[in-house]
Amino acid sequence: MKQNILSKAGLFILLVAMLSSCSKWIDPDMNINPDAPTVVPMDLLLPTIEARFAYNIVQGNDGQRTLSLWIQHMTGIARQSQAEGAYSFRAGDANNNWGSVYSGVLMDIKQLVDMSKQEKTKSTQFEGVGKILKAATIGYASDLWGDIPFSEALQGDENLKPAFDSQKDIYASIQSLLDEGIYLLKNPDAKDVFTLDGDIIFGGKADKWIAAAYALKARYALHLSKVNNDAYTKALDYLENAMDGASGSAYYYYADGNNNNANPLFLFMQDRGDIRVSDVMIDGLKATNDPRIVVYANPIGDTLVVDDVIYPPGSYVGAPAGVPLDGASTPGSGIASSNTKTPIITFTEVKFIEAECKAKTGDEDGAKDALKAAVAASLNEYGVYNEGWVDTVYNVKVDDLSGNALYEEIMNDKWVALMYNFEAYNDWRRTGLPKLTPNPVASGKEIPRRFPYPTDALTYNPNTPQGVSIWDRIWWDK
Repeated sequence: MKQNILSKAGLFILLVAMLSSCSKWIDPDMNINPDAPTVVPMDLLLPTIEARFAYNIVQGNDGQRTLSLWIQHMTGIARQSQAEGAYSFRAGDANNNWGSVYSGVLMDIKQLVDMSKQEKTKSTQFEGVGKILKAATIGYASDLWGDIPFSEALQGDENLKPAFDSQKDIYASIQSLLDEGIYLLKNPDAKDVFTLDGDIIFGGKADKWIAAAYALKARYALHLSKVNNDAYTKALDYLENAMDGASGSAYYYYADGNNNNANPLFLFMQDRGDIRVSDVMIDGLKATNDPRIVVYANPIGDTLVVDDVIYPPGSYVGAPAGVPLDGASTPGSGIASSNTKTPIITFTEVKFIEAECKAKTGDEDGAKDALKAAVAASLNEYGVYNEGWVDTVYNVKVDDLSGNALYEEIMNDKWVALMYNFEAYNDWRRTGLPKLTPNPVASGKEIPRRFPYPTDALTYNPNTPQGVSIWDRIWWDK
């Protein structure tokens, strides 16, 4: 017994000695998991930001799906989508979107920009792209909610109740961030350690990011057409340096056949599938024999009877707002295949911006040329360019237009071209075009003009504006 006690005592003393000197002989990095680093390298952080921005924000099912119902690109035929299409959208429905902006994308961008400024990881390119993506993210958030936290946001425990900046100030910040991003990308520092690796959108090409930033400047200048008299001329000035062809369009690309990295609308249709292409969209495409119908919608598989009209299999049938027409056409491959890319800012949108601005500044010939180029770019974008239709149908129609008829054509055609795109909602709020009839099931209510502030913000931040409804207007939507 005594011997056992002594043996145990000796082992204890040896263990204490070993532990007390472990720092001298144990590698301090041995307990660091290389698969879970405390600091994510910038070439891994950037594609994560791009993926979150595209998937959760630009075309996220908690945002864009709802807006597509309001703008009548789509119709909800069951469950949540049917309710939201009838304008039932509450504060709790906005939580995920708000979280994606603040605790998701903006927080990651802050980490990226902070790292890009450090001596050991310095990179003006990463910093520049980070600021461009930050501008686009706060632009998206402000267009949904108006006033949002910005100047005091993202401070963690140091400020859990940030003030809300006015949308007017937010828009000034958007332009400043884009200018800063452009400057940084144009003027790389000799002390830079890293180049722009990991970039999914442009493959690290700084010149394409610069052109996209100018296009974004034009977009956000145009948003202010109701409140700034020089919105159209400013937008045209910015377009001078924007992309001049489809190869400059900014997209986020998804992996082929990989459901872990697939288009969000594709996954939504697989999981829930309670939306259909609207009758407003389908009927408009059919009326003009528009080639995009085959990529915007899928033909019906079974015979469908609507208002005593019999539609055979292979027909394209849209769902009217408020009607749960399950057999109507589902979203097509151009917007809802597994690898359908998410548009950030495209050459198609740039040409439509040019067309609108020239129409509003008196250059009708220039507006017509830009409009024709915009529609051609859209057809090419979806791989359905039809020279005969363009030359003998569309362009002939445009040549005969002028004045308000020309302007309405521009905005209506842009609504078609920006299928399932947030900018169609922004355009409708600015212009009232296309002229849409509110969902008849919504008891006489108008189409909503914004998102409500989320319950998380209302509950935890006393600075959150109170009593805001989805029918209130944001600052630039006078």
